[in-house]
Amino acid sequence: MRAALLLVALLLAGCAAPSAPTTTTPSSTPSSTPAPTETPSSPPATTPTPSGNADALTRFTGCKGSGPVTFAQSPMRVSDFGNMLPYGVVVGGHVTPIDHMYFSPANVSLGRDAYEVRAIGDAVIYSIQPRDVNVESGAAKLREWRVDMAHTCTFTSYFDLLTSLAPDLEAAYNASRAGNQGPLSVPVKAGQLVGRIGAQTLDFGVYDYNVTLPGFLVPSHYDREPWKVHTVDPFPHFPPDVRAAMLAKMLRTAEPRAGKIDWDVDGALVGNWFKVGTNGYAGVDPSNYWEGHLSVSPDTYDPSHVVFSIGDFNGTPRQFGVKGNPDPAKVTPASGLLKWELVTFDEYDNKTGERGFSRDGTTGIQPGDGITARNDDQVVGVALLQMTGPRALKLEVFPGKAAADVTGFDADAWSYER
Repeated sequence: MRAALLLVALLLAGCAAPSAPTTTTPSSTPSSTPAPTETPSSPPATTPTPSGNADALTRFTGCKGSGPVTFAQSPMRVSDFGNMLPYGVVVGGHVTPIDHMYFSPANVSLGRDAYEVRAIGDAVIYSIQPRDVNVESGAAKLREWRVDMAHTCTFTSYFDLLTSLAPDLEAAYNASRAGNQGPLSVPVKAGQLVGRIGAQTLDFGVYDYNVTLPGFLVPSHYDREPWKVHTVDPFPHFPPDVRAAMLAKMLRTAEPRAGKIDWDVDGALVGNWFKVGTNGYAGVDPSNYWEGHLSVSPDTYDPSHVVFSIGDFNGTPRQFGVKGNPDPAKVTPASGLLKWELVTFDEYDNKTGERGFSRDGTTGIQPGDGITARNDDQVVGVALLQMTGPRALKLEVFPGKAAADVTGFDADAWSYER
């Protein structure tokens, strides 16, 4: 459990979901994500079919062409980061599996701006967003930056939690805010300095708008973050030597090495759920959007371990193991009423037996060793649940109770949908 608390502090130092753009995304054709060792195939060189009031050319101002590209380099020098965390982590307010991975700086004690972050390939920066508050606490903090870039009109990447911007990019941002130019559109070349990072992790993700992940049963529920359903494995898009160097620092050893975020199975419990009437992923209150979220999915480091992740456990987003480690993919409407005891858990290095993650990767779980998640004996509450239809769930949690203390639903039960 102490390891989990450290991970919360490490990842949520400033991690936040930005406001979604007002334009809608291009329509997409369902497709699977390539395995990490595959060379990605290129889709037909056509612009995606426009959707809503704006097409990709409007959404990603200044973009050209379509389809994926091959990146030139890692966002950070390999010597500058100690490890990489995969897609799919659930922690704190990130109740559903996260759509970005993390680079952990090699030495967090060096403070902010210790390491360079550079463009992974030629692109046009179409969005720069500053952040001055902690997304979960609302407390003021030193400014961080999110930078979104389009490599083509259907293939994008982003950085977040940058502790500073390159001076030329900050000047371009200030000019756009002052009304001295039109929509932001700043070309960058592979290897160009984008910003700096230090004392916390760097967010990184890649999105292919010609791909829609099949494990999101209702993609429209994620309109607040429209890129989420288009998340793809970045590793196939790097040159072999760069890919190998990055994978050597990746903590996840299960395939796909990048992780997985879409676990929904129609008619089964596994995957993401949202309280009925709370506007899907967007939630009711933007400052607490995760309150209505629920995920019952495999642990991103140890897929044999189930994680029960909920946005409101006695008023707080929490993540738990389940006593007995049941398989949520086997829970269906025919399973009837289930009573799950929720427990704390930790992750352990398969080679050394060390528990948890250190901030700089010098101790604790190491890349390449493999990870096993183990439940603790402490029961912290009960989840009473019943699938009432293929995409309908009734759930009530009872903090501080054991299974013997719970007899059935009461007035505090919630209805969830996909």
